[in-house]
Amino acid sequence: MALAPLAVVQSIGAGGIGVLAYLSARVSGRRLGAAGLSGVSLSIVGLLALAISLGKGNGAGGEGTTAGILAWIGGTALVALAVLLIGRRTGLVAASMGIAGGLMFSIGDFSTKLATQGGTHFAFVVTLVIGYTLGTSLLQLGYQRGNALTVAGLATLLTNALPILAGTVVLAEPVPPGAFGALRVLAFVAVSAGAVLLASPEHRVPEPATGT
Repeated sequence: MALAPLAVVQSIGAGGIGVLAYLSARVSGRRLGAAGLSGVSLSIVGLLALAISLGKGNGAGGEGTTAGILAWIGGTALVALAVLLIGRRTGLVAASMGIAGGLMFSIGDFSTKLATQGGTHFAFVVTLVIGYTLGTSLLQLGYQRGNALTVAGLATLLTNALPILAGTVVLAEPVPPGAFGALRVLAFVAVSAGAVLLASPEHRVPEPATGT
């Protein structure tokens, strides 16, 4: 059985994070505003569209070149470091951790695709572990320093978009033809838009004033 394309894995993860963000808000007693609810709804729509698109498989793409793969992973890690430094200087620590966490998760997801190709690419299990470990740590730190929905939304956007772009640019991963391909693209757009809405600052509905 062929492995799921990298783009499919990313869309599943992005939609799942959107749903988890909604649940975390409910458990903590926060009420989502219109933007937050729309973000969760779009994430769920993306998951449903993706599930339908799985009815048509497609090729896994090429293996890419070692130089191109290392350049992508190294460049992503450097951008994550730069974002953390900028966030520390500007005071936007939580947002920067969400962005950096998403970048590191994207390294983990991209490395997963590489490692499952077997052969010499199995060595990328090292960057897989590093990416997921640092990504998880950064998100946990971000949750402690700011709005969990903002942190999760920013991380989701990057975790979803960058590995898909890496699969297309570095590995030449194709999109299924016809209606299934269009539906899969719709899924990516929906979960990405959902992440943007979840990252917006207006998440809470003001509580009604109580009389004295």
